Amino acid sequence: MNNKMLTKLALPIVLVGGFLLSDSFFTLKEWEKGLQFQFGRIVKEHTEPGLHMKVPFIQNVRKFDGRIHTLETKPEPFLTSEKKNLIVDTFVKWKVKDARTYYTSVQGNPIIFNQRLEPIVKNNFRAAFGKRDVQTVVGGTVEAKIRHEESDKRLVFDNPEDVLAADESLLRDINKSDVEVVIKSKEVEIAEIAGQKVNLNNTVRREIEDNIQAALIIEAGKYGVEIVDVRINGVELPDDVTESVFTRMRRDREKVATELRSKGEAAYIQQAAQADRNRTVMLAEAYEKAEVIRGEGDAKAAEIYANAYGQDRDFYEFYRSLEAYKKAFEDKNDLFILDPNSKFFKHFSE
Repeated sequence: MNNKMLTKLALPIVLVGGFLLSDSFFTLKEWEKGLQFQFGRIVKEHTEPGLHMKVPFIQNVRKFDGRIHTLETKPEPFLTSEKKNLIVDTFVKWKVKDARTYYTSVQGNPIIFNQRLEPIVKNNFRAAFGKRDVQTVVGGTVEAKIRHEESDKRLVFDNPEDVLAADESLLRDINKSDVEVVIKSKEVEIAEIAGQKVNLNNTVRREIEDNIQAALIIEAGKYGVEIVDVRINGVELPDDVTESVFTRMRRDREKVATELRSKGEAAYIQQAAQADRNRTVMLAEAYEKAEVIRGEGDAKAAEIYANAYGQDRDFYEFYRSLEAYKKAFEDKNDLFILDPNSKFFKHFSE
């Protein structure tokens, strides 16, 4: 009888003991953080994963997800320095760093924290874009072209300054009508991308993201949160921005093209003048050599004539008369009226 009673008493004790024992322990996963409460007050913060102890019934534990959360803001129009709208799409990555502060500030609720964070993010992006113009923000991947005429030839430069610094021989080629100049510009062809997402200038993108992340780290620290990353998903140009920006970019490109053509024409004129000088020098040298050769030939001929005259004077005179007749009657239409007794017919009368 006593054994049966002991058994009946032992069973509830074991059950209660097991329940108390199970309520004395709790586990945290690798990505979890925990706060241990006693009568509503935080008595301990747990950041390490594994098995932990607490006082059953008196203490309770609340767990928080320590993995990365994402705040995705709706695309928001931001005014640039020239008062043009850019529709900017952004997101922020964050995670719980201090569970105690996270709980006391936003009740450990990620929705409430996102509601607090979103206006701060938008204000920072609004200030960042408000300091820059559209042309500075947008660009970096699209090639801007300055065409002379349709052609298969292309000359590619990284920026307009490289074109204007090109050597003279290259500028002469550029100045030809069959050459296409391609400049890898910081700008984009606005006419083709109105109402679409466009790429940002990489340097400007990184600068904006880094500056805003630094500012958000300070603000988020007040909520026990660490900002992991800030990113711009994309920027969209509304239709009303298109025409003004395109006009400005076209004007800038025309300026570069004008400077390029002017420099090319100057180089061409310089080269043409040098070629003319070289031609004049060459002709002068050739004429000088020809005169020397002609003089030497005349001297040699005179010498031959002199020798011939010395050997047979009559034959020499007869030969010279034949040469005179030949030259005098080269044209069949020539007409001479001469005295038959003229010395010109000396050899005909003998």
